[in-house]
Amino acid sequence: MARRPWSDEEEDKLLTNLTSLVDQGVWQTDNGEFRDSYLGIFKNEISVSFPQVSINEIHIERRIKKWKSDFFILDAMLRRPGFEWNPNENKLIVENKIWNKFVQVSTLQFVFNFV
Repeated sequence: MARRPWSDEEEDKLLTNLTSLVDQGVWQTDNGEFRDSYLGIFKNEISVSFPQVSINEIHIERRIKKWKSDFFILDAMLRRPGFEWNPNENKLIVENKIWNKFVQVSTLQFVFNFV
């Protein structure tokens, strides 16, 4: 199945649904994962909000995995000296010198981890 682009409005709706389920507290298992039927609930919510959109549960699952991946990358950067988060602009702040060093080291780690 091909990847599909997400509009900002669709992502906002999915994020709102995720937040709502977490706040309810009844949709998570003991290990913090969502119960199996959560994807169907999200699919229905998005279908109601965006009836012209064709979305499947796999699309939702992939989007959530992408968000998790992005989060862990940001978290790793923010744990390093020189990286800061600007909450007003929702962006990472880092000097070019530090960024270039990070990219160089991260690229080498990626290559060595998969050789």
